[in-house]
Parts: sequence; C-alpha cells; structure tokens
Amino acid sequence: MHTDTLTDPRSDSLSERIHQAQISLESRPDAAAVFDRATTAFMRALLSLRDELSAAGRDRRLLAQDDKTLLAELLIQALRADPLVSKELRLRLRGQLALRSLVEQSGGALTAAEVAELLGITEDAVRKRARRGKLLALPRGGHSVYPAFQFDLDRRCPVPGLDVVLALLDTDSAPAKLRFFLTPDEDLGAAPIEVLRTGDPDARALVERKARQFGVQLAA
Repeated sequence: MHTDTLTDPRSDSLSERIHQAQISLESRPDAAAVFDRATTAFMRALLSLRDELSAAGRDRRLLAQDDKTLLAELLIQALRADPLVSKELRLRLRGQLALRSLVEQSGGALTAAEVAELLGITEDAVRKRARRGKLLALPRGGHSVYPAFQFDLDRRCPVPGLDVVLALLDTDSAPAKLRFFLTPDEDLGAAPIEVLRTGDPDARALVERKARQFGVQLAA
C-alpha cells in the first residue's frame, strides 16, 4: 500500500519527511522540481510573515481548521503583504476557500467512481448525467467531483427534483449553483436542497420559482 511520506507518522521529523518525499520523486524529475520549489517558496513565505503568524496563533478557529485550510489562510496572509499580488487574486482565493468549506460542511464530495457505485451505473454514465445537467459537478484539477448533498444516500439516488431545479438555474457556474442549493432562504425557511428533501410538492414548486428568480438576479 502506498504511504504518503509527508504524513507518515513513522517519519521522525519534517526534514526526514521531505527527504523521503524527494526520494520517492526521483523517477519523476518534473514533479521533484515542483516539490522542491514549492517547499522552499512556502517556507520562505512563512518565515516572512512574523507578525501575521503571531496573530494567527491567537486565532483558535484557524488552529482548529484542517491542514489545507490552514495553509490556504497563511498563503492569503503572505499574498496580502506582497505589493505585486492583485486584490482580485486574493479575493479569488478567499472565494475558493469559502467554497471548499461549504462543500465540506454539507457532506463533502464524491468521485465519479463513488457516484457510479452509489447509483449502480457506470462512471461514464455519471459524467454524461453531469454534462446533461442532471447532476452538479465541480471541477477539481483534470476531473470533476460531485457534492454529496445532491444524493439521497439511503435510497441511493439523486434528491428528487434536483434535475429540474438544475435546469432552471440559468448559469454555467457550478459554484453559483452550489451556493443556490445550500444557502438558507427566508421564504423557504431552509436551504433549497433541504426543502427538496422533504418531498413536499408545494415546497418543491417554490424552490423551482426561486431557481427561476436566481437566473434573473445573476443577469441583473
């Protein structure tokens, strides 16, 4: 079984873990070069923070975050102190971090293989459903993942009415669609996905009306 040398608890120190990672990448020089540069760049940025690190250390909420969120927050701090980095980039990173947090809080995301097993179909069929707007897919690197909230895990199917609402959302932005489903709505009394889960036809009709209005709001 493959073990991540950077997170292997048997490694005695950070320097040993880095050394093991470098050894594991010897057969892939391009990856090794990226690893070496990224490791050096991150340590250089981390050492330059000083006051920001002191403030971060006092933020108990930040310390309670998972490793990737902590790294992203520190990176945003480093970029804030760099006059060559645009505000737009920092905001984009902040938005992506907020999106990641939203996905995690709503149950995480599934791979195409996991969705295929859940629904009893092929991975190709999963991707076809996403392309046809029947499932919500989020791009991640060279592939897509599927937010878990859109599935009824007990019945092993998409939440009833999901495909209809997806078709009514007049936007190509997957993050915008995700936020529509997960953002509590005052008129609905809950987030749209939770309302769909109730199976109430009147409530579902109201969600569909909200979906139509969402498209208009984005265009305004």
